Amino acid sequence: MISITSAEVGMKINEWHRHIQKFNVTDAEMLKAEIERDIEVMEEDQDLLIYYQLMAFRHKIMLEYTLPSDENRMELSEYLKKIEGHKKKLDNMRAYYYNFFRGMYEFRNGKYTKAITYYKKAERKIPTISDKIEKAEFYFKLSEVYYHMKMTHISMHYAELSYNIYKKHELYSVRRIQCHFVIAGNYDDLENHEKALPHLQEALKGAELLKRKNTHIYATAFFNLGNCYHKMDNLNKAARYIEQALVQYRKINSDVLPQAYHDLALIYFKQGKKQQAMDCF
Repeated sequence: MISITSAEVGMKINEWHRHIQKFNVTDAEMLKAEIERDIEVMEEDQDLLIYYQLMAFRHKIMLEYTLPSDENRMELSEYLKKIEGHKKKLDNMRAYYYNFFRGMYEFRNGKYTKAITYYKKAERKIPTISDKIEKAEFYFKLSEVYYHMKMTHISMHYAELSYNIYKKHELYSVRRIQCHFVIAGNYDDLENHEKALPHLQEALKGAELLKRKNTHIYATAFFNLGNCYHKMDNLNKAARYIEQALVQYRKINSDVLPQAYHDLALIYFKQGKKQQAMDCF
């Protein structure tokens, strides 16, 4: 079964909303059905589901006005009153999710400047979002895009904002680990590897508790530690951690395998282990 990202579904919801605004009932109905099929195979994303529910409510009100039943006929004045009753909350949430998912979409396509533009628009609506986990997720996404753009201190600021919320909620262990990865990555970019290490060690400690459920993040914790030690020229520890990462990545046939073999080959060459290096190569 083919999976679809929440960012792609979010873009479809944005298009769905445009059809609702224009009272394009047929197009809106077709797109709604397509989105519901996509959600069945989509990666898990609670924010996306909230956005979908918000738009489904808006869609229902449109239908009550444009295709009223005999028992439930709605006049234009009623329609406007119903929308206005929810308008401020709807407008704030719609604007937030529209820009949030557009930002995610641009990020996935490597258009980081565009992603930031949309994320910053979403950020203006953050004061209206009461759910702290929603805020943590948003801050994490900002930390990611700024990390990829090497805007180190800004990335760390948002990663710490996100982590400080997630650490109070036991169920969000994966996001806490990912926050450690981002903070450590920023320290590595600053060539302050000693400060990166505690975050990577904490990430590995958390990932060990998830190794049966999330092999990928367990492998990545080893891999990131190995790369950090490589940058510190501690080749023995670097090799040991990347070897452990490879064991885990092979279990899931990860697409990170070529990079892990490449990095381990470099380390073996530096250690003078030519045959092992060539095997990895």
